[in-house]
Amino acid sequence: MTPRPSLTRRIAAVAGPVALAALGAGLSLFAAVAVEAQPRTPGRIAAVFPPWWSPAKVVGAAASAGDLSGVGGVPFIVILRGDPADLEQRARAAGAVLLFDPALAGACAPAITATKP
Repeated sequence: MTPRPSLTRRIAAVAGPVALAALGAGLSLFAAVAVEAQPRTPGRIAAVFPPWWSPAKVVGAAASAGDLSGVGGVPFIVILRGDPADLEQRARAAGAVLLFDPALAGACAPAITATKP
């Protein structure tokens, strides 16, 4: 008669493949979101700068990359416009850690209120 494997070994035999499957699903979800978040118009992007930067440093860095078109609800996300040929490259050189489509920044953007002239 063969000895029965310990409970720890039986759990490890199941947990390993389950963890690997969960990791694979998470990575493929991340890849799908990353592809969908790419800027649709290369001349207009949302740039995420390091959260520990001061708002003044973020605005200064963003202004060096392109024209500031808007600011998100959090001080380290800005909307930039500029030359489509090099806007993304300039934003990354200025310190942006993530670039995405400005339409997706809606969750971060403050509500816009209309004012009468």
